[in-house]
Amino acid sequence: MKKIILGLSVLLVLAVTVSCKKKKDDGSGDRCGEKEIKASTTPANGTIDPPQPGTSFPLIVNIETMPVGGAAITVTAKAEGGSAPYFTTTIDNALGSNSFTIANTPAGVTCVVETVITSKTCNTNQWKGSYRYSAK
Repeated sequence: MKKIILGLSVLLVLAVTVSCKKKKDDGSGDRCGEKEIKASTTPANGTIDPPQPGTSFPLIVNIETMPVGGAAITVTAKAEGGSAPYFTTTIDNALGSNSFTIANTPAGVTCVVETVITSKTCNTNQWKGSYRYSAK
C-alpha cells in the first residue's frame, strides 16, 4: 500500500512540474498573440542630426509590422536632460506611414525626440525609438 501511495505521489509531482514549466519563447515575436511591432523613422532611430536652421523639423514614422487591431503613435520632444517636453502629439489611428512636424524647437540646445508605437489591443506590444537633433 505504501508503494502505491509513493508511486502516485511521484506521478503527481511529475505532472505538476511538467504543467507548470515555463514555456520558452519560440522566437516568433508574439505579444498577446500579435506579431511584435517593427518600425523605422526618418531621421533614423539612434542618430544624432547636425544642427539645422529653423524651429520646425520633420519626422516620418513607418510601421513595418502593424498589429491587426491598429496602433497609436506618441511623439515627444524635449531638451536633453530636461523633464518638460516642448512638443507632444499622438495619432490614435496610425497608418503605415505617418508624418510629423516637430515645432517650437529651442535654438542651441540638443533635443531628444522619443517615439512610442503601441498596439491598440495589447499595450505591452510596443516599439520605442529616439534620436537627437538641435536647431541653430
